[in-house]
Amino acid sequence: MHKKSLEITCYVCGAGAFGVFFRWLQVMMAFDDQGLNEKSAFNLLVPVVILASAWMFNRFLNQFKTEKLYVHSDYCQALFNPGKLFAIARWTAGIVMAVGALVLFVVAETDVNAELLRILAILAFVSGITFPVVLGNANYDELAHVPMLRFFMLLPVLCYCLWLIVSYKQNAYNSVPWDYAIEMLSIIAAILAYFRVMGFAFFVVDGRKCMMAVMMCAMLSIMNLADSRYMGMQMIIVGTALQMALYNWILIYNLKKREKIVRHEQAPVDDGGFRYVR
Repeated sequence: MHKKSLEITCYVCGAGAFGVFFRWLQVMMAFDDQGLNEKSAFNLLVPVVILASAWMFNRFLNQFKTEKLYVHSDYCQALFNPGKLFAIARWTAGIVMAVGALVLFVVAETDVNAELLRILAILAFVSGITFPVVLGNANYDELAHVPMLRFFMLLPVLCYCLWLIVSYKQNAYNSVPWDYAIEMLSIIAAILAYFRVMGFAFFVVDGRKCMMAVMMCAMLSIMNLADSRYMGMQMIIVGTALQMALYNWILIYNLKKREKIVRHEQAPVDDGGFRYVR
C-alpha cells in the first residue's frame, strides 16, 4: 500500500503542476494590458484540466471500491503516520504555513484590509504550528485530548473562511470573473477538505468524500499559485498543498481491506415429523 499511496499522491501533484502551468499561460496570454480577459483557448483549457483531474481522482476512488478498500473511521487507524519520514513531512508542511503567516503579518500593514489580513495570518500561524500535533496524535493506541484536537482541526477551516471573506472584499468590484475564480475555487476546496478531515475527530467520517476533497484541494492549491498575491499568502497556500498531499498519502497508506462475509446456511430443524401431520 505504501507504493500505491506514493504513486497516487504523485498523480495529484502532477495534476496540480498541469493546472498551474495552464493557469499561468492563461494569466500571461488571455488578459490584455488593462487586465481584461480576452477570448482565448486557455479559458476553456483551464476548466478542462480541473474537470479532468476530478475525473481521474474519481477513477482512483472507484478502483479502491472495486478492490474493497476503505478508509477506517477510527482516527488513529486512518491517520497513523509513524517514522521519521512522516515526522519530517508533517513538520515541514506546518512550518511552511507558519512562516508564510509571519511574512503576511509583517507586510499586511499597508493593505486596505490590514486588520482582516492580520487575523488571517494569526489563524494560519496557529494552524501551521498545530498541524504536526494533529497528525502526531494519531500515532498512539488511543485518541487523547479530543476537545483540544477538535479545536486545532477547526482552526484551518476558520482561516480559509476568513480568507474567502477577504477575497470577496478584494474582488467586490472586479468585473473579470477569471481574475479571481481559481482563488475562490481553491479557498472553497480548502474549507471542504479541512472540514472533511475534521470529521475524524468528531467521529463522523465519509471516507470517499474526504479523499476526494483532499485530492482536489491539493491540486487546486498548487494551481492557485499561478496568481499574484502577497508572498506570505503564497507560502500559506504551499503549506496547504503540502498538508493535503500528506493527508492523501496517509489515508491511502492506511486503507483497510474489507473482509469477505461468509454466510452459513442454517441447518434444517428436525420437527419430529409433525410437518406431515394433517
